Amino acid sequence: MPSAIYQSASESDTVKFAPEIEKCKAGDHICITQRINDVIRRYPEGNPLFKMPNLKLITVDRLAETKTASNTPLQLKFQLFDVKITGLDKAKALSVKGFEKDTQYHEIEFQVPIMKIVARYEIDGKLLLLPIKGSGNGEFIFKDVHITGTHKFNLEKRDGKNYIKTVSFLTSMEPRSITFKFENLFGGNKELTDATNKVLSDNSLDVWNVMGEQFKNGLGQLYRKILSPGMECLSYDDFFVD
Repeated sequence: MPSAIYQSASESDTVKFAPEIEKCKAGDHICITQRINDVIRRYPEGNPLFKMPNLKLITVDRLAETKTASNTPLQLKFQLFDVKITGLDKAKALSVKGFEKDTQYHEIEFQVPIMKIVARYEIDGKLLLLPIKGSGNGEFIFKDVHITGTHKFNLEKRDGKNYIKTVSFLTSMEPRSITFKFENLFGGNKELTDATNKVLSDNSLDVWNVMGEQFKNGLGQLYRKILSPGMECLSYDDFFVD
């Protein structure tokens, strides 16, 4: 696996597999899935030697603005700032596809028990006929999240070896439920704020679907930043045992 690697500038200019992580044969999807889980369990706080971030806390300045269609019950402009994401250290790889020597394609399915996003928000719109407007702190708890990342790439030669160069990284993310906790809606009216959070949470999957591709694409770009650097820093020729 690309994340199961080690780099020491004092010992070598090349990036190598960590000796404690066993390599798999190309196309051995069961073994590769196990190795991904080994890496997550061994390095939950990341490892800068192979560009793996701290999975216990992912931070990003901003997630892309979402603007829903005007003909839906939920109409809003919504964006997040100073975003902190926790829970990815508990992710479990369920299966993989690709990871063969002659296939420039990877797909990984993950399950995350609980993923929490804490951020500053700005929101403006309508829920049915009720205007929603506010800014402040928000917390969003995603439960039983199923994430599928599809990675397409080309191979480029460097120093006589093949290295991954990402072409696209697409992500789908389907939670079982979401709990919304917006603070300070309606100018700080607690009763209306609590009622709105309850309606959003009780209908969380409908809200998630309406929030649409922009927010999901923003999370997809975030997952690309998490996964791609580790995949690209190791020679693809050295991914496998054979």
